[in-house]
Order: sequence, then C-alpha cells, then structure tokens
Amino acid sequence: MVTIRWDIRTIDRLSMVEDVLKEFSCCDINIISMKVTPGRILIKSWCRHLQDISSVQKRLCQRADIINVTYLSEDMTERSSSELARPRYFSDIICSSPSMQSLIEKAIKIADSKYTVLIRGETGTGKELLARAIHNSGQRRFYPFIPVNCSTLPETLMESEFFGYEKGAFSGADSKGKKGLFEMADHGTLFLDEFGEMPLNLQVKLLRVLQDGGIRRVGGAHIIPVNARIIVATNANLEEMVELRQLRADLYYRINVLSLTIPPLRERPEDITLLIRHFVNKYAREFQRRLILDRACFSFLLRHRWPGNVRELENAIIRLMLMSECDVITMDDLRLVSLPVEECSNIKRETTFPFKEQVQHAERKIIEQMVGENVSSRDIAKALGVSHTTVLNKIRSYQLEGVN
Repeated sequence: MVTIRWDIRTIDRLSMVEDVLKEFSCCDINIISMKVTPGRILIKSWCRHLQDISSVQKRLCQRADIINVTYLSEDMTERSSSELARPRYFSDIICSSPSMQSLIEKAIKIADSKYTVLIRGETGTGKELLARAIHNSGQRRFYPFIPVNCSTLPETLMESEFFGYEKGAFSGADSKGKKGLFEMADHGTLFLDEFGEMPLNLQVKLLRVLQDGGIRRVGGAHIIPVNARIIVATNANLEEMVELRQLRADLYYRINVLSLTIPPLRERPEDITLLIRHFVNKYAREFQRRLILDRACFSFLLRHRWPGNVRELENAIIRLMLMSECDVITMDDLRLVSLPVEECSNIKRETTFPFKEQVQHAERKIIEQMVGENVSSRDIAKALGVSHTTVLNKIRSYQLEGVN
C-alpha cells in the first residue's frame, strides 16, 4: 500500500474542496487527512493501485481552477508480486495463499468467456465477491450485474421474477407488464446464488434458456432473445443432488462448464492473518478505535476452523470493535464474539479432545436443541445463516430426526 501526500494549488473558491474530492472518489484512493489553506489543499492518502495516482493527477490538472498538482510517495507496505500484478477488480479479494492465487489466475482467464461459470465453496467464502470480480474485469462490466439468491425467492413467484410477465398475465399483475431478471441482465451477468435451492419446475425452464438463448414471459407468446452470462454459486453437493433427483442431470452438465472452487478459510491459515489485519484496519476507521490482539488470542483465531469462513471472521472483528472494553483483546474477550467458551478454555488440550470434534460437538448440540423444539429445517437455516441444503446435510450426518 502506498502513502501519498498531495499538494494541490487552486484558486480561492468555497466549492473547490468539493470538486477536488469528487476526483479522488472516482479512483481507489482513500483520504486519511486533509488541510485546507487559502489557495492550497494538502491531502494525505493511501493508494492500492499505482495507476490510480497518475489518473487522479491527470483529472485534477484538467480542471481550469487548479493551478498545480504535485505529489510525494511516502512509503509502501509489503505486497507480493502476484498481488501487485493482479487486475484491480480482483484486489478486493484479500489473500496470499497459493490456492487462492491459483484460483484468481483461473478466474482472470475466463473473465471474458461467454460460458456459464460454476463457483463452489462453503458459506461465507466470498462466492459473490469472486463473481463480481469476474464480471467487472470483462467486457460485460459496462452492463448490469444482477445478483439473486434462489433460497429467498418464494417458489410461486420465481417464474415471473426470472422471466417477467405480460400485462394482464395474472390477477394483480402490473398493467404494463414487467421485465424479468434475465432481461434486466441482458449483455451483463445474472448471478444465481444458492443454486441448490432452485425447484425442479424452474430448472426445466432455466435449461431451455441456456440452450436457446431466449426467454418467454409469463402470459407471453413470443421468445425474447437474451444475452446474459450466467454465474452459478452453491455450497451444495450437486453430484449428490443429481443422484437424489433433486437436480436435473442435463442442467448440471449445462452449468458445469467452467468450475471454480473457493477453498475454506481453515485450509489457508496465511490468509487468516491477512484478513484479521484487513478487517481490524477497515473497522478501526469506522469505529474510531484501534484493537490489538494478544499472542494467545491471535494464535487461537488462526487455529479456529471458521465454519462461517470470511464472513464469520469479519463479523467477529465487528463484534469485538463494538463490545470489547479494552483495546488489547485477550482470550476472555473471545466470548463476546460467540465462540464457544469451552473451545477457548480447552485450546491447550487438543491431544485429548481434538479441535474438529469440539466444533462438531457444539454444532450438533445447537441443531439438536432446535430440532427438539420442533423448529423447521428452513427456520434452522435462517437462524444459523446457512442454506436449507446445508442444514439437511447436517441433520443427515448427525442422524437427527423429527425435523419438519
């Protein structure tokens, strides 16, 4: 990361500062501090992409009210050569592990391809973040990126949401008709998250769109051509779903053209260190405080299995920012971020009680309690922040019964 000090000489005008800030907002440059004096604006900023520095300078110099722009590069923090060479849209994916570097290299190669992409990964690994990076680094970035979570759409509304409808197609329909998600994503990208939740009747219609490149609105008679790239994301075992006839085999082979798998956070501990520092720095500015993790706490976070992956880690840092009373975080503070207390106290006894078994034991107790209270599997999924399919797989693996 480069720290840049800017010296901008301008004419005296009240709105001049606002005009200058607009130019900075167009690039990935964060302003740390600013001082304004008559005819002069001094700015300290940090910059992730070196090309943005010259871009901002050029934009500023094009303004007639700005007399002169100079800048000084103060320092640069350590960054790997692969990260420096990474296209800007992938730089938001914080990582240094070989597995993630390899994944990003594959994603860059297929960014401009027209074929369907299947992104696999556990919950919280950043599947949508990767999908957006693929979209934004290709030619389709000039057109919409439309994300839709298949598990949140009511099954009765799915067809009209995806394909739209003609006026008067059904009671309560808009008098002018409505475009569906495929039409909205024309020439852009349609991102289907939680793909494993898509019902069979809609799978047939999706397969037809992928084969023919066109949709027919509900109540319509004509085929409307669409050119939307499909990116599918799931944490479900699609091969098992095909065997159980929950997913059409022909649709599975249609979407499984270009496949990317995001490794879970527990398999790339070097990324945990980067992410902890990234989130601490990110939220330090928002909450106006600086946290320091002591050695035992930092070591524990590195060894935690993070079943919720990056999302769980980020939420843990946010809760620490909000709830910890001291700026030095210790093991006692980890109770505030909903990590099991026994997990913290037994960290040194892994040889007698393996860490993986601790996590599974805690997970089973939570699900078993909710099952005992006659909570439906869909409500359990909502409470835990995972997909319905994940809960069903857990219930099956733990041999729990009595779920609605």
